[in-house]
Amino acid sequence: MNDYSDIAARFARDTAQHEMAVLHDEGLYRHLRVAPEESSLFWWDLITWPYNLIVNGSHGSFHFCRFGEDTKDMFVLFRDSRAGRSINPDYWEEKLRAGKAKDWSASRFRSWLVEEAAALEARYPGTVEAIGRQILNSDEHDIQYAETARYACQQFRHGDVTLRFPDEWDLSFEEFDWQYLWQCHAIVSGIARYDAARKQAEVAA
Repeated sequence: MNDYSDIAARFARDTAQHEMAVLHDEGLYRHLRVAPEESSLFWWDLITWPYNLIVNGSHGSFHFCRFGEDTKDMFVLFRDSRAGRSINPDYWEEKLRAGKAKDWSASRFRSWLVEEAAALEARYPGTVEAIGRQILNSDEHDIQYAETARYACQQFRHGDVTLRFPDEWDLSFEEFDWQYLWQCHAIVSGIARYDAARKQAEVAA
């Protein structure tokens, strides 16, 4: 299981000087802003209303929604669904209504292509070299995008070997976008800051 510790470390560095401001707090209707005092870098807002939560800021906007009596307050959903982890991006993606969580991964495609070449090499000698020359190390084909990677597979020629770009339901070359993961941490951090402020206010009352 990927814990995305690199994103967690990046988030911690980016937000070390942040403070929370409560712009609105009326039951399940909330608007929180978290940002550094003297900069507009890496800010975000958390906005909630029944069954809905939006995180919006420097790293994009994502709208989460889940209908059910146990999720009327989306802060509860995000608190309770972490399952002992810092974030739960897979489960939370299922609740995403707006915003793109995943994007094309050239590294995943490259790994698949290397494995495919190795599997074909015994039956079709020279396949590894051909794939390296025609696709992986070629100036003609760019694998940084799904469309051009698919085209590179279609154009590949080595004897009787053909490369079939996998269908999405067979194999996906997408992975979570780092901005989505960063905003997942922003949700958790914003809720924790809000909870701490409420607890402090209750103690002071």
